[in-house]
Amino acid sequence: MKAIRLLALFLAAALTAVAETPGRTNFEITIRGLAVNLERFSCFVLPGDTVNIFVSDNPGGTFSIYSATGTIIEKAENSWSFIPPKETGQYEVLIRNSLSASEISLIVFVMVPATQIRNGYLNGYRIGDYPAERYKNRKNYQNPSGFIEVTAGNQEIFLAPHFSLKQFLCKQHGNWPKYVVINPKLIKKLELILEKLNREGISAKTLFVMSGYRTPYYNKAIKNVKYSRHVFGDASDIYVDENHDAVMDDLNGDGLHNMKDALVLKKIINRIDNDPGHKDLLGGMGVYNKNAVHTFFVHTDTRGYKARW
Repeated sequence: MKAIRLLALFLAAALTAVAETPGRTNFEITIRGLAVNLERFSCFVLPGDTVNIFVSDNPGGTFSIYSATGTIIEKAENSWSFIPPKETGQYEVLIRNSLSASEISLIVFVMVPATQIRNGYLNGYRIGDYPAERYKNRKNYQNPSGFIEVTAGNQEIFLAPHFSLKQFLCKQHGNWPKYVVINPKLIKKLELILEKLNREGISAKTLFVMSGYRTPYYNKAIKNVKYSRHVFGDASDIYVDENHDAVMDDLNGDGLHNMKDALVLKKIINRIDNDPGHKDLLGGMGVYNKNAVHTFFVHTDTRGYKARW
């Protein structure tokens, strides 16, 4: 009996820890095959698409859903379809647990279809040319069907609790609007990396995304590989920079700023990629040394299989 009581106390403490994790809820929803329990998350659709949402991990209570725009259709208990307006933009859907008052704010971005690209440009913004053939015919190398429109007015929008839209913009010059491709799996993975950093006592409000999305035009201009994951929107080159000095912070606490700090990030990403519970986030990783242009950083992506360099 004593063992059972101890187990019950342990489980209660674990559930409390999950519920109190900053940026997370005590329930989980699944959107387009991706399960999330973040207080804020984003998905990206084409005009006319439907977003199916259902509560995939229910701790108890009843759930409600609300949006000031679009159409919500109840399919079953705790399962809905959301049809956003067809106009390009972002639309909020709120899913709420009545028992805990826990809530997920889902931001649905209606993209501009890739079919609107003309001679390598989308509304005056240079995209360039995507590869005519998929790399080794792998499905994760399928060219994007649409692009998220970024304006001076919406660039500050948070896609998740700790990452904003502007962090993923291509570094190329251009006027507004600009366009970006972002895979929701990448957002989920970056939030998880950040969470694990903080759990290890490394205080960080976000990760500095040195390079997020790259247009094929920009990717070619910097002489990167043709099939870089950056052009497919599921890769980021990251480091921790809480004092904004463009130098990797001292993550291992030895008073220095060197490759050992990048290896702290590497270790965390390796643990995520080796965890069967996060197989949906599996991807590539590379660790890069400091040079005259940038500090130490780590590349991470969600290509669907493990790659290391």
